Amino acid sequence: MAGGVEKRSVKVIGRGNALSIGAALAITTAGLVVPFSQTSAEAADAFTCNGPASVFNNNTNGYLYRRDLNNPVTASYSWGAAKDIGKSGWTFGRILGGPGGRVYGINSARMFRYRWTGTGWESVNGSTSWQISTSFTGYATSAFRDKITVDEAGDFYLVDNTGRLRWYRFDEPSRKWVISGKVLDTGWDKYNLVVATSPGVLYARLTADGTLHRYRFDTATERWLIRDKLVGSSGFSSFTKGLFSVGSDTLFGIKADGALVQYRYREDTNTWPVAMDQFGSGWAAFPNVFASTNTCRLTENFSPVVPVTPPAQYSPVMVMQAPPAEGAALGKVELVYVDNIGRVMHGRQDPDALGGFTQWTALEAIESSTGRPALVADSAKRVNLFTHQTNGDIRSLTQAEAGSVAWNSWAGQGGAMRSEPSVVQLSDSSMALFALDYDGALWVCPQDGAAGDLLPWTKLGGTGLTGNPVVNAGPDGTATITAIDGTGTVMTATYRNRALTSSFASIGGIGFTGTPAVVVMPGRRFLIFARHTDGTIKQQYQNPDGTWSGTWSPVGIGDITPDGNPAVFLDPNLGRILVVTRTTDNHLYQSWETAQGSRTWGNWDLNGFGNTYLADPTIFSYQNSNGSGLAFYSRDVNGNPAPFVAPGVIALARKSDAAGPIFIPKQIAQPKN
Repeated sequence: MAGGVEKRSVKVIGRGNALSIGAALAITTAGLVVPFSQTSAEAADAFTCNGPASVFNNNTNGYLYRRDLNNPVTASYSWGAAKDIGKSGWTFGRILGGPGGRVYGINSARMFRYRWTGTGWESVNGSTSWQISTSFTGYATSAFRDKITVDEAGDFYLVDNTGRLRWYRFDEPSRKWVISGKVLDTGWDKYNLVVATSPGVLYARLTADGTLHRYRFDTATERWLIRDKLVGSSGFSSFTKGLFSVGSDTLFGIKADGALVQYRYREDTNTWPVAMDQFGSGWAAFPNVFASTNTCRLTENFSPVVPVTPPAQYSPVMVMQAPPAEGAALGKVELVYVDNIGRVMHGRQDPDALGGFTQWTALEAIESSTGRPALVADSAKRVNLFTHQTNGDIRSLTQAEAGSVAWNSWAGQGGAMRSEPSVVQLSDSSMALFALDYDGALWVCPQDGAAGDLLPWTKLGGTGLTGNPVVNAGPDGTATITAIDGTGTVMTATYRNRALTSSFASIGGIGFTGTPAVVVMPGRRFLIFARHTDGTIKQQYQNPDGTWSGTWSPVGIGDITPDGNPAVFLDPNLGRILVVTRTTDNHLYQSWETAQGSRTWGNWDLNGFGNTYLADPTIFSYQNSNGSGLAFYSRDVNGNPAPFVAPGVIALARKSDAAGPIFIPKQIAQPKN
């Protein structure tokens, strides 16, 4: 549970008289359901229990009983006597166990919270029950009672009537739901039962064939560490009276004939050390059977490694032109960067006065961020901003509405990622967020449709990838991911629907470093640029059939030594590609493609009159009243954003020489400290 129970005005109310229910404890040894992968375990078992498990049940008269299950999920189990701890009123349609003796009752009007201390019901401010919600009432009905559960830590998980898996957390000190209905997954209407065990571990029973599927959600990083792993055979459909847990991958099932059966799963070996162990009968008569969820636990830690991501100095500026708001002809130019002390700074410009007045705001000055942010417009034409925090997590900020100067509140997306985020709007108008973890594997945080929440992170694959992933949207909800691995090899993969439809594969060559740059040419052919350790920027053009020759050729003429990551863009007026790079002496140089499609390059020409610029450049195109334009941003020695603007679009369109235009540095209003 989040937080502890309030200590003010707490007293213990004595329990009722004991009532024996001997029939419920009759012991048999018949086997029932065969799980998968029953092989002998070899590693040390991290399973432990802190004492007897508290097992509760109510009866049709509204009485509530409790009994100790000693040595749960072992061959040496034994039962304590059943004790009457509630003489009336326990007629809830659904009762759930939680950690530390917590009990949650749901009826047609509300949900209540109770806590059994071992000798009586805890009383807070004179009451043994807290009304904690007027929602959840549908889970008191037969159609949904098996689709809500509480895990070992006290978090609630449920499947709603649209098949979405949702996550809730109740904070007892504040008596508030601090996590309220966050969508974790979709398509769970295929399951007719869900039961939680260890923190974030869920077992779900498939309606179609009764098989059991296991999930592990890491609440700290909001990652799916395991999704939809088949662990149990179709026989789990025999537990028509439900499943419950005492924590740590333990499962207790009740058959229609009242047989009570215990199981325990081991994730590290994919085995069931305890399976098909019937240890009770007569349990079918009880409307609700449940247990305290934290009697047993695992001493093994499954949480991911959290990378160290300290504040980066002179991180690049991210720029995009927002879609026009309702009634407007042009969208504003949005600029975001993280300054040298970790603040997220936002600027907004009129595209007809690019490089002129800029309205700057510190969007975040409390949490510390690092690296280049990511920007994208959503299906509602709102700007969405994603930043990488120094604790590795990703945070998001969404414009209140298209064209608005206001923003919604920051939202945490978890992640514990090493790389900066990369975001793209797919062809179905949904967003997908990508990043690399500590080991250089690629993860995705997809959106639930074009207007839904961002779902938790799912691992896609790859290993040892470096820099930041570059993502380009394709047809039919696909995206191409380009990255460089630890050997300096440029790799590409294809993504669709939370999976890689083609795994990472080399396009040839070694010795590359940093983050590549990609231009998508007509015909959906990729032209990839990357900095090489030999002191050049090189290019490779994809073959018409989608393959790669593996042959790289240098870009630009002249004696410069590039540093950082190059920026490239296909100019919308000239139809030629511009490459801009920062050099080791912190100057900015550009090289133009000499003719459309030539993939030959002019000289490296100096920009900015030889002044010093410490941030890698970011090129962007924009639309203003005169047509399309091209510009780029860097940052000067004081950390301030520095724009470079091409000549007027009419003059640019008439430019015919191979050199191409030199960009003009502009002075803009700078953020104030």
